[in-house]
Amino acid sequence: MTKPTLRRWARTPIPAALLGALAACGGGGGGGGGGAVTYTVGGAVTGLTTGSGLVLQNNGGGDLQVPAAGPFTFATGLANGAAYAVTVKTQPTAPAQHCVVTNGSGTVGTANITTVAVACTVAGQYTVGGTVSGLVGSGLTLAICTPVLHPTRGQPGSTCNTEPSISGNGAFTLSSAYPAGYSGGDYVVIFQQPTSPTQDCVISNATISIQNANDTSVTVSCPAEHAYVTNAADNTLSSYSVDATTGALAVIGAPTATGVSPHAIVGFYCCDEGALKVKYIYVGNEGSDDISAFAVDITTGALTPVPGSPFPAGKDPQAMALYGSLLFVANAGSDNVSAYSIDMPTGTLTALPGSPVAVGKSPTSIIVDPDNGIVFVANHGGSNDISAFYYYNLSPVPGSPFLAGGNPLGLALTFWQGGMFLYTANPDATNPSISGFSVSGFSDPPTLGAFSPLSGSPFSQPVSHYMAATPVGLYISTGPGGSHQIPYLYVTSGASIVGYASDIATGALTKLPGFPVSAGANAYSVGIDPTNQFLYVANDGAASISGFRLDATTGALTPMPGSPFPAGQHPQFIAAF
Repeated sequence: MTKPTLRRWARTPIPAALLGALAACGGGGGGGGGGAVTYTVGGAVTGLTTGSGLVLQNNGGGDLQVPAAGPFTFATGLANGAAYAVTVKTQPTAPAQHCVVTNGSGTVGTANITTVAVACTVAGQYTVGGTVSGLVGSGLTLAICTPVLHPTRGQPGSTCNTEPSISGNGAFTLSSAYPAGYSGGDYVVIFQQPTSPTQDCVISNATISIQNANDTSVTVSCPAEHAYVTNAADNTLSSYSVDATTGALAVIGAPTATGVSPHAIVGFYCCDEGALKVKYIYVGNEGSDDISAFAVDITTGALTPVPGSPFPAGKDPQAMALYGSLLFVANAGSDNVSAYSIDMPTGTLTALPGSPVAVGKSPTSIIVDPDNGIVFVANHGGSNDISAFYYYNLSPVPGSPFLAGGNPLGLALTFWQGGMFLYTANPDATNPSISGFSVSGFSDPPTLGAFSPLSGSPFSQPVSHYMAATPVGLYISTGPGGSHQIPYLYVTSGASIVGYASDIATGALTKLPGFPVSAGANAYSVGIDPTNQFLYVANDGAASISGFRLDATTGALTPMPGSPFPAGQHPQFIAAF
């Protein structure tokens, strides 16, 4: 089979803190006698060459002559709550240039405005820009990248120049200019996602293509997050909107009918390289041995069945995992894994050649290494082992299956520089534990290297059902010039959840302070949203979802306002994205 094209995301360290300075200017013409506090309006001019005559205005007055590229500030301050609107009164000449204002209007708060951007281009050259929608957080930063080859190895790469942060929704213009008919391959990327709250924005129409007009086709979408919960006893799927700031869940309409006894659920964005068009979710129905598929409205969260849904699976599908445009489903009743290709952009499923793949007894959990495509399966029904196979030809890796702890039920991955750590939750009746393995030595095409138990594994720990780790690719600062991945692991235990730190060098687990944390009756599964802000627990015995704010630097959990949130009867798994 043909290997799917996969997007490789750069793992960019997250700064430990965002430093800023707030400077208020005293004075102003307040009529009360004490002197009202005012704030200045300014920003930066880019692209202004040797031309002269650029004059800016704020609110139709206060002419400001700008002699050169760089920062600018209007002399007259404005009070808190006052509106501002920066415009170009006079364009520069000798040579003639055209300057465009972005982030030019808004309302003054309690700090100086420094985000107005004025981009100037020489006559005969054209700008690149577009629109932003759905932005709630701050700090969204774009960059223009140019494809290059490594000077000695000849490998393809790129060089990127960052732009000023975008502060709000609407039109934007970048600082670079291009001649008519340009087709050099430059493209726009999201260099930094917004924070406070964190959002996952996506970009489309990113390749720059200048003909004889400004390119205004770049689109940046910051879609609302939604969550979906499988209700095994009701044969339904509950839908929620997710508050971007608090993570609180709000029910969207009536539950959606699925197959019989819905269990596992996965969701993903579709479809082009970085271009968000729609979301899809897939639900494994244990009782009807099939998969329900739905298209998700990115604005409202409403669900529409995919053509051909439900799709046949094996007996008792209990777990699902995605890798690019491939879907893997663990069938506990038939001791195998079904593999499908996902049609873009319809969302329909087609079984891959060689599917299903035989694994151990009663597979109940499945996970895919996102970098190398190794598929791992926990076999819960007596073989007490982990099966592993390659995504691209479905063949078993050498040494598979690998012995695990008693009744392995859940799987989780964390990473280190030379490979990764794989963990299994083993809710054995007499000796519950967590098993840990070191996995190293990957290549391209992927081959599984050393697979060995961690020192002291299995670790005797209270485990009742499933587990989850913080999302792959996230980092925290460890001081000047250093960062590492956030290595937190969360496991259900009765009516609680227990958190652990995974040592990035040894994989050893250390229980986090403040745990266990109360969830609900028969806490069943753990879900962490892609931004690593929110953690949810499906409480099978309480018909509810417990929600927590996740502290990315400590691993601590704080209950959300309104938690627990209502679900159907016997909620099993949650997907938030």
